[in-house]
Amino acid sequence: MNLDHSESTAEDPQAALPGRQDQSQQRRARILDAARECFGQDGYAGATVARIAQEAGVSNGLLYQFFRNKERLFAVVLKDVVRDWVRAMVPRSRESETPAQALEGMFRRSVDFCRSTPLLPALLSRDPALQLQRIQMASADRIEPHRRLVASILQAGVTSGEFRGDLDVRSAADLICQLQSDYSRRAYADDPRFPLTPAIIETAVRFIHDAVRAR
Repeated sequence: MNLDHSESTAEDPQAALPGRQDQSQQRRARILDAARECFGQDGYAGATVARIAQEAGVSNGLLYQFFRNKERLFAVVLKDVVRDWVRAMVPRSRESETPAQALEGMFRRSVDFCRSTPLLPALLSRDPALQLQRIQMASADRIEPHRRLVASILQAGVTSGEFRGDLDVRSAADLICQLQSDYSRRAYADDPRFPLTPAIIETAVRFIHDAVRAR
């Protein structure tokens, strides 16, 4: 069982039993689902532990057995959403894709994920109280998987000769990740001042391809 902190098992000595373990994991999952919903609707500042516990169908005390405070609960929710986001960008079958196709597919899947799962960009951009969490979000175990995925595709393209031989893979990966993150935020915001039309997506895809392709 992977609870948030070790005190939870100490407070419930029977939690190690198989039946108890399953029940504990189910409760933890309900709490995380409720937290996603509340943070997405109310932002970090507006979401309360009491509301999250109510939505999860547990007491405040039980919630604190799994997560020591709201900050820690938010950090786990954010880590899980980023994990799902990175997984959504992974090509379905990289063996059947060229590096250029993989790069384009990753960009489109990122936008699609944020359209269907607006919690990630909402958490990252709507709430001024999240400055500390944004800094934490930049740590290697959160964003680095995204950067590594982009870099691996770029390196494959350089190796195959499809992309420029003089391409600075790390810098290009940083720039593409930033562009992708910005367009993913647009996907959920639906702001008429910054629309995300199919034509804009196509332009972004062509821009990335033209920047990295072999001359």
